[in-house]
Amino acid sequence: MTQEYLSWLHEYYKKINQTNILENFLGLELVELQKGKSIYKIKTSQKHSNMFGTVHGGTLASICDIAMGTACITMGNGVVTIDMSVSYIKSAPKESNLTAIGEVISNGKTIMRAVSEIFDEQGQLIVKSQASYYVTGDFRVDD
Repeated sequence: MTQEYLSWLHEYYKKINQTNILENFLGLELVELQKGKSIYKIKTSQKHSNMFGTVHGGTLASICDIAMGTACITMGNGVVTIDMSVSYIKSAPKESNLTAIGEVISNGKTIMRAVSEIFDEQGQLIVKSQASYYVTGDFRVDD
C-alpha cells in the first residue's frame, strides 16, 4: 500500500474510533500504521478490569484482535476473524499503559494470518496472540 493510503487510513480510524464501536469504548489510540503493521496505545482503567483488579483477558483479546485486524486492513483488504489464540503471559494491573502491536505474517488471497503482542510500560510482554482472517474483498468505506 502507498503512504497516501496509509495516511488516509490513519485519519479514517481516528474519525471512526469516535463513534459507538468497540475501539471507542476501549479507548484505543492508533499511534502508527505501516504496511502490514499497526501500533495501538491504551490506558486501562476500572472498566477494563476483572474482579481481581487486573485487566480482563477479554479486554486483552479484543485489543489483540483489533491490532491484527487493522494490520490486515493496511494491506488493502477487508477482513473478518476466523480463529484466534491468545497466550496470557503476565497480568497487568487495572490501571496500566499498554502498547499493542499487530503484524501480518501471511497475506493470502482468501486467508491472512497475523500476530500481536501487548507490552506494559516497562516493555514487559503481557500477551501474545495469533489469528487467521478471511479476506472479504478490498477494504471499502461506505459513507
